[in-house]
Amino acid sequence: MLKTYKYRVDFSAVKYFIEIHEVLKRDLDFPDYYSGTLDGLWDCLTDMLGGINYIEIHGFDLIEKKYPEESKEIYSILKETKHAYGDKYSDRFFVTIVHQDGTRKEIK
Repeated sequence: MLKTYKYRVDFSAVKYFIEIHEVLKRDLDFPDYYSGTLDGLWDCLTDMLGGINYIEIHGFDLIEKKYPEESKEIYSILKETKHAYGDKYSDRFFVTIVHQDGTRKEIK
């Protein structure tokens, strides 16, 4: 039986670029060897695919405004992770972005 994990990533207090990866590491419970790079993000996310993962992201719209390129890349990696390995794990990896106004968008 697969273990279920629920994560809440909160970017709402991010003021500086470096904090983006610090939040990801802390809130997704990444290992100490997480490199704080986009490649490292991919590596750690795909390592999570052995279980069922629900990730809820708050404050993403804030980093989209401050750091549009990085947030676009992070979104892309989250989407790629959902569809990794020929969609083998797409029914186990769920990411929802919760906007400041309360609307929700699931990454598909």
